[in-house]
Amino acid sequence: MTRSDTPAASPEPTPHPLALELAAALASLAVPRALLLGVGNGRNVPPLLAAGAHVDAIEDDPARASTALTRFAADAHVRIVRASYAGPYPFTGPYDAALSTHALLHGSPQSVAAALAAVRFRLAPNAPFFFTLGSKRDPRFGRGRRLQDDTYAPESGSEAGVPHCYFDAPAARALLEGFVLDRIEENVAPGSWAHAPDEAAAIIHWFVRARRD
Repeated sequence: MTRSDTPAASPEPTPHPLALELAAALASLAVPRALLLGVGNGRNVPPLLAAGAHVDAIEDDPARASTALTRFAADAHVRIVRASYAGPYPFTGPYDAALSTHALLHGSPQSVAAALAAVRFRLAPNAPFFFTLGSKRDPRFGRGRRLQDDTYAPESGSEAGVPHCYFDAPAARALLEGFVLDRIEENVAPGSWAHAPDEAAAIIHWFVRARRD
Protein backbone atom coordinates (compact mmCIF):
# COMPACT_ATOMS: atom_id res chain seq x y z
CA MET A 1 0.00 0.00 0.00
CA THR A 2 1.03 3.58 -0.51
CA ARG A 3 0.28 6.52 1.75
CA SER A 4 -0.54 10.01 0.65
CA ASP A 5 -0.95 13.03 2.86
CA THR A 6 -4.38 14.60 3.02
CA PRO A 7 -4.07 18.20 1.81
CA ALA A 8 -5.53 21.08 3.75
CA ALA A 9 -8.72 22.56 2.36
CA SER A 10 -7.95 25.03 -0.44
CA PRO A 11 -9.72 26.75 -3.32
CA GLU A 12 -8.14 24.23 -5.70
CA PRO A 13 -8.18 20.82 -4.00
CA THR A 14 -5.66 18.20 -5.07
CA PRO A 15 -7.05 15.87 -7.77
CA HIS A 16 -7.24 12.17 -7.06
CA PRO A 17 -4.27 10.16 -8.44
CA LEU A 18 -6.59 8.16 -10.67
CA ALA A 19 -7.88 11.40 -12.19
CA LEU A 20 -4.35 12.50 -13.02
CA GLU A 21 -3.52 9.09 -14.46
CA LEU A 22 -6.63 9.04 -16.60
CA ALA A 23 -6.03 12.60 -17.80
CA ALA A 24 -2.53 11.59 -18.94
CA ALA A 25 -4.01 8.67 -20.89
CA LEU A 26 -6.53 10.97 -22.60
CA ALA A 27 -4.05 13.67 -23.56
CA SER A 28 -3.10 11.91 -26.79
CA LEU A 29 -6.70 11.83 -28.06
CA ALA A 30 -8.39 14.57 -30.05
CA VAL A 31 -11.26 16.00 -28.00
CA PRO A 32 -11.95 12.95 -25.82
CA ARG A 33 -15.24 12.53 -24.00
CA ALA A 34 -15.05 11.58 -20.32
CA LEU A 35 -17.85 10.38 -18.05
CA LEU A 36 -17.44 11.30 -14.38
CA LEU A 37 -19.44 9.58 -11.63
CA GLY A 38 -19.54 11.82 -8.59
CA VAL A 39 -18.36 15.39 -9.09
CA GLY A 40 -17.84 15.95 -5.35
CA ASN A 41 -16.03 19.24 -4.80
CA GLY A 42 -14.97 19.36 -8.45
CA ARG A 43 -11.33 18.48 -7.81
CA ASN A 44 -11.14 15.92 -10.65
CA VAL A 45 -12.62 18.07 -13.40
CA PRO A 46 -9.65 20.44 -14.06
CA PRO A 47 -7.11 17.73 -14.98
CA LEU A 48 -9.58 16.18 -17.41
CA LEU A 49 -10.22 19.56 -18.99
CA ALA A 50 -6.48 20.20 -19.18
CA ALA A 51 -6.21 16.97 -21.21
CA GLY A 52 -8.65 18.47 -23.72
CA ALA A 53 -11.62 16.38 -22.60
CA HIS A 54 -15.29 17.24 -22.64
CA VAL A 55 -16.63 16.13 -19.25
CA ASP A 56 -20.14 14.87 -18.51
CA ALA A 57 -20.66 14.42 -14.75
CA ILE A 58 -23.33 12.50 -12.86
CA GLU A 59 -23.88 13.53 -9.24
CA ASP A 60 -26.57 12.03 -7.01
CA ASP A 61 -26.26 14.56 -4.19
CA PRO A 62 -28.38 17.66 -4.90
CA ALA A 63 -26.19 20.08 -2.95
CA ARG A 64 -22.97 18.92 -4.62
CA ALA A 65 -24.62 18.97 -8.04
CA SER A 66 -25.83 22.53 -7.46
CA THR A 67 -22.42 23.72 -6.26
CA ALA A 68 -20.66 22.13 -9.22
CA LEU A 69 -23.15 23.62 -11.67
CA THR A 70 -22.33 27.06 -10.30
CA ARG A 71 -18.58 26.47 -10.36
CA PHE A 72 -18.46 25.23 -13.95
CA ALA A 73 -21.36 27.24 -15.38
CA ALA A 74 -19.11 29.21 -17.71
CA ASP A 75 -17.30 26.19 -19.13
CA ALA A 76 -18.97 24.81 -22.24
CA HIS A 77 -16.88 21.64 -21.97
CA VAL A 78 -18.55 20.55 -18.71
CA ARG A 79 -22.08 19.22 -18.26
CA ILE A 80 -23.39 18.22 -14.83
CA VAL A 81 -26.68 16.59 -13.94
CA ARG A 82 -28.16 15.14 -10.81
CA ALA A 83 -28.99 11.48 -11.39
CA SER A 84 -28.55 8.06 -9.82
CA TYR A 85 -25.20 6.41 -10.42
CA ALA A 86 -27.07 3.18 -11.11
CA GLY A 87 -28.72 4.79 -14.15
CA PRO A 88 -30.39 5.52 -16.39
CA TYR A 89 -28.10 8.41 -17.39
CA PRO A 90 -29.31 11.47 -19.30
CA PHE A 91 -26.08 11.47 -21.32
CA THR A 92 -25.37 9.17 -24.25
CA GLY A 93 -22.05 7.73 -25.33
CA PRO A 94 -19.80 6.54 -26.55
CA TYR A 95 -17.26 7.85 -24.03
CA ASP A 96 -13.52 7.52 -24.35
CA ALA A 97 -13.08 7.06 -20.59
CA ALA A 98 -14.89 7.07 -17.26
CA LEU A 99 -13.80 7.95 -13.75
CA SER A 100 -15.23 7.51 -10.24
CA THR A 101 -13.13 8.27 -7.19
CA HIS A 102 -15.80 8.25 -4.47
CA ALA A 103 -19.28 7.54 -5.85
CA LEU A 104 -18.90 3.74 -5.79
CA LEU A 105 -17.76 3.71 -2.17
CA HIS A 106 -21.35 4.28 -1.10
CA GLY A 107 -24.58 2.36 -1.50
CA SER A 108 -24.73 -1.41 -1.67
CA PRO A 109 -22.93 -4.11 -3.67
CA GLN A 110 -26.03 -4.27 -5.87
CA SER A 111 -26.07 -0.53 -6.58
CA VAL A 112 -22.34 -0.57 -7.34
CA ALA A 113 -22.84 -3.44 -9.79
CA ALA A 114 -25.68 -1.52 -11.45
CA ALA A 115 -23.50 1.59 -11.78
CA LEU A 116 -20.70 -0.41 -13.38
CA ALA A 117 -23.15 -1.86 -15.89
CA ALA A 118 -24.55 1.61 -16.65
CA VAL A 119 -21.07 2.99 -17.26
CA ARG A 120 -20.05 0.06 -19.44
CA PHE A 121 -23.12 0.58 -21.64
CA ARG A 122 -21.86 4.07 -22.50
CA LEU A 123 -18.15 3.37 -22.98
CA ALA A 124 -16.51 2.82 -26.34
CA PRO A 125 -14.82 -0.57 -26.77
CA ASN A 126 -11.49 -0.71 -24.95
CA ALA A 127 -12.20 2.61 -23.20
CA PRO A 128 -10.69 2.81 -19.69
CA PHE A 129 -12.71 3.09 -16.49
CA PHE A 130 -10.72 4.02 -13.38
CA PHE A 131 -12.57 3.83 -10.07
CA THR A 132 -12.31 3.16 -6.35
CA LEU A 133 -14.14 0.67 -4.14
CA GLY A 134 -14.25 0.23 -0.39
CA SER A 135 -11.91 -2.46 0.94
CA LYS A 136 -12.72 -4.92 3.70
CA ARG A 137 -9.32 -4.04 5.14
CA ASP A 138 -10.64 -0.56 5.88
CA PRO A 139 -10.97 -0.34 9.69
CA ARG A 140 -14.54 0.91 9.29
CA PHE A 141 -15.67 -2.39 7.79
CA GLY A 142 -18.03 -4.18 10.17
CA ARG A 143 -18.60 -1.07 12.29
CA GLY A 144 -21.69 1.06 12.57
CA ARG A 145 -25.19 -0.02 11.61
CA ARG A 146 -25.28 -3.13 9.43
CA LEU A 147 -27.66 -2.60 6.51
CA GLN A 148 -26.96 -5.85 4.63
CA ASP A 149 -24.02 -8.11 3.87
CA ASP A 150 -20.84 -6.02 3.55
CA THR A 151 -22.75 -2.75 3.87
CA TYR A 152 -22.58 -0.53 6.96
CA ALA A 153 -23.54 3.02 7.88
CA PRO A 154 -21.22 4.84 10.30
CA GLU A 155 -22.95 6.11 13.42
CA SER A 156 -20.54 9.00 13.95
CA GLY A 157 -18.00 11.06 12.04
CA SER A 158 -18.29 13.08 8.85
CA GLU A 159 -20.39 10.45 7.03
CA ALA A 160 -22.71 9.30 9.81
CA GLY A 161 -25.69 7.46 8.38
CA VAL A 162 -24.23 7.12 4.88
CA PRO A 163 -24.21 3.51 3.59
CA HIS A 164 -20.73 2.22 2.71
CA CYS A 165 -20.07 -1.09 0.99
CA TYR A 166 -16.85 -3.07 1.17
CA PHE A 167 -15.25 -5.72 -1.02
CA ASP A 168 -12.49 -8.27 -0.78
CA ALA A 169 -10.41 -8.99 -3.88
CA PRO A 170 -12.61 -11.81 -5.28
CA ALA A 171 -15.79 -9.75 -4.79
CA ALA A 172 -14.22 -6.72 -6.46
CA ARG A 173 -13.12 -8.81 -9.44
CA ALA A 174 -16.58 -10.39 -9.69
CA LEU A 175 -18.08 -6.95 -10.38
CA LEU A 176 -16.13 -6.60 -13.61
CA GLU A 177 -18.27 -8.58 -16.01
CA GLY A 178 -17.85 -7.01 -19.42
CA PHE A 179 -14.56 -5.36 -18.48
CA VAL A 180 -10.92 -6.30 -18.85
CA LEU A 181 -9.11 -5.78 -15.56
CA ASP A 182 -5.72 -4.14 -16.01
CA ARG A 183 -4.82 -3.53 -12.38
CA ILE A 184 -6.32 -3.64 -8.89
CA GLU A 185 -4.54 -2.60 -5.70
CA GLU A 186 -5.29 -1.41 -2.18
CA ASN A 187 -4.22 2.08 -1.16
CA VAL A 188 -4.70 4.43 1.75
CA ALA A 189 -7.25 6.97 0.52
CA PRO A 190 -5.24 9.90 -0.88
CA GLY A 191 -6.17 13.56 -0.68
CA SER A 192 -9.54 12.92 0.89
CA TRP A 193 -11.89 15.90 0.81
CA ALA A 194 -14.82 14.27 2.62
CA HIS A 195 -12.94 13.35 5.80
CA ALA A 196 -10.83 14.96 8.46
CA PRO A 197 -7.10 14.17 8.11
CA ASP A 198 -7.13 11.72 11.03
CA GLU A 199 -10.03 9.82 9.44
CA ALA A 200 -8.52 9.78 5.97
CA ALA A 201 -5.20 8.40 7.20
CA ALA A 202 -6.85 5.05 8.01
CA ILE A 203 -9.23 4.67 5.07
CA ILE A 204 -8.35 1.92 2.58
CA HIS A 205 -9.72 1.77 -0.96
CA TRP A 206 -9.33 -0.50 -3.93
CA PHE A 207 -7.90 1.36 -6.94
CA VAL A 208 -9.25 -0.35 -10.06
CA ARG A 209 -8.09 0.23 -13.62
CA ALA A 210 -10.24 -1.58 -16.16
CA ARG A 211 -11.32 -1.33 -19.78
CA ARG A 212 -14.57 -2.14 -21.52
CA ASP A 213 -14.20 -5.40 -23.41
